[in-house]
Amino acid sequence: MYLCPQPKILELKKGMLNFPVGEMPKVEKKKTPELSEKESYRINIDENGVLIEGADEKGLYYGELTLKQLMLNYRGCLPYLYIYDEPEFAYRGFMIDSCRHFFSVDEIKKMIDGAALFKFNKFHFHLSEDQGFRVEMESYPLLTSVGSVRPSSNFGKGENDNTPYGGYYTKEELKDIVKYCRERYIEVIPEFDFPGHTTAVISAYPELSCTGEKIELKTTGGVFKDILCVGNPETLKLIYAVIDEFCEIFPSKYFHIGGDEAPKTCWLNCPKCKAKLEAEGLHTMDELQGWLVNEVASYLKKKGRKAICWNESLNGGNLDKDNITVAQWTNKMDKGVEWANGGNPVIMEKFTPYYVDYPYGMHSLKDVYMFNPRKVRGLTSLGAASVKGIESPIWTEYVRDFEKMSYMCFPRWLAVAETGWNGANPKGYQSFLKSAEFYCDILKGLGHTPAPKSDWNVAPHTRLNETVGFFTNFVTPTLIKDFFKKDK
Repeated sequence: MYLCPQPKILELKKGMLNFPVGEMPKVEKKKTPELSEKESYRINIDENGVLIEGADEKGLYYGELTLKQLMLNYRGCLPYLYIYDEPEFAYRGFMIDSCRHFFSVDEIKKMIDGAALFKFNKFHFHLSEDQGFRVEMESYPLLTSVGSVRPSSNFGKGENDNTPYGGYYTKEELKDIVKYCRERYIEVIPEFDFPGHTTAVISAYPELSCTGEKIELKTTGGVFKDILCVGNPETLKLIYAVIDEFCEIFPSKYFHIGGDEAPKTCWLNCPKCKAKLEAEGLHTMDELQGWLVNEVASYLKKKGRKAICWNESLNGGNLDKDNITVAQWTNKMDKGVEWANGGNPVIMEKFTPYYVDYPYGMHSLKDVYMFNPRKVRGLTSLGAASVKGIESPIWTEYVRDFEKMSYMCFPRWLAVAETGWNGANPKGYQSFLKSAEFYCDILKGLGHTPAPKSDWNVAPHTRLNETVGFFTNFVTPTLIKDFFKKDK
């Protein structure tokens, strides 16, 4: 039989439970206090029917999901069996970027359906970027009317569109997505990314940059020098207002505040930022970013939320250890590993191999499946224990439609789901491949377009060709022009 993720314990017994094709067998569900682990469940199938026991409502739900997968394997019968199951990680996440390219509510729901089938429980929704701000806002309405529309799109050689590109979600649409996820026991974690990747914010409110100059939304991917001015008290006022409105929409435990790829060129030349650095008794601009993250994390704590930030926010060395979880995507300075080794919480979403917007030739299905988030270079035993979960992002500079997104995510998200549920347990890659084939057919029936098996693990020379082809497409005249402009 094909199950994904595989249960921790599965014991087959002699006999089959028969029932009419197209109907459900007799199913009894009950909460069982002795199942102390959250989200854990048991399934017993015998001549009396199906018994699902759960530690809590989530455990019952995951037991029902496993039963659903069993029903997909058999028609009119189920084998007698016993299953005990519990997740390795409490945080099993996927991320969708709707900023570079915008996806409809129905398309987002299809992605949620695909992820939910494999027991993901966190949906990180990336909603603000240099190329678009995607949420209806009342306190700062220009974030919506100005910040959601860029003048053109120039993402690689495959897209040079000189027409305006826009889109945003209304609050009611986002509340609908939250409700849809809640029914599947998925927490929606919004991201408002700052101080970098804020061109859309600055285009709407240029006075919040260090120069005050009017700029347009970016039309390419990249890292850009214009970031929010941390020395301007109006900056924190906007950040808090956005957080307040987001919190009205998203009742999540976590709130992602970004913090990646924020060059400090403007801050170094800004009298307000230099004055703030001195006033706070800090020595470097990286420390100033740490101060900003601490202020916002403290604000979120008062609202009963926990802050997540990208690992670059650690570069100043002054993050408060209270109420901050670090999302580790790159480890150039080993700061994320140091943070984890100090016993502080980390979500592991390493660029290699969990960024599924990159070709299968770069991040193959086997690479994703074999990745061990607790074996990252430099992690001690305490650091490994500090890895609270995993997450796989799909960034959308080069993902323009749902079909491409589905192709890039599936079946790689099945491999992420296996690790999220079973952690470092012994890997059975060949049996996983058979399950991946089986569930790719199921996903097609749900309206998805998973990658064909021929693309999952390509030959070395093809991997090289795909890697070169990807970066050849990435480097365009517009991107080169923006690169040389950014430090002027």
